[in-house]
Amino acid sequence: MNCVHCGAPLPGKTIRCPYCDTLNDVDLRRMQENLGKEAASDRKCPRCDILMKSVDLGIDGTFYIERCERCLGLFFDPGELEHVLDVSTQPPDEVDRERLNVMIEEEYLDERRPVKYLKCPVCHELMNRKVYGAKSGVIVDYCSQHGVWLDGGELAQLVKWADAGGIKVDAEAKERDAKSEARRERFDRILKQKEEEGRGGGGSIRSDDALSMVLRGFFGW
Repeated sequence: MNCVHCGAPLPGKTIRCPYCDTLNDVDLRRMQENLGKEAASDRKCPRCDILMKSVDLGIDGTFYIERCERCLGLFFDPGELEHVLDVSTQPPDEVDRERLNVMIEEEYLDERRPVKYLKCPVCHELMNRKVYGAKSGVIVDYCSQHGVWLDGGELAQLVKWADAGGIKVDAEAKERDAKSEARRERFDRILKQKEEEGRGGGGSIRSDDALSMVLRGFFGW
């Protein structure tokens, strides 16, 4: 991707051109033709502490999100980011796992920026930080009640992640986690049941005996 001002190639981990110092709006380039009007917003950028603008992405008619004109960060209400990724990407028939692994190594974070917890633009409480989707390489700031904040450039990274099959990889990871949690809960239930049976019989069960019985019940040994 090249700088819109001087045409120089942009380094992989920044949206600011190192040659002319232009801040490039890489996030909304793909949607440029559909962008509608901007409107004033009463929400402040959690990084710059200035009022943001509501930007119409032109998805399904009218679709507003908040954007900071200074740092180009974006704020999405709950469910909006997922919808944007769904309508603006084309997942491949096969997951490009090699590309996803490269994206993890590149990790689109600005390494010079120290970790800072940001305030939600709506409730002004500190947001949490988490990796958005397996192998995306993007750590987002999120408020469980009001939405997700992306720093400038992170939406473009998530679009590339989705184009490489990242949404499918994330769904597979969540399915594995759910199965692992179900197995753990089943293991705990069997262990508790065996311990209660041991106490009900007037005796006690050694920990290694209890574990052995649980494993036999769990795996059908």
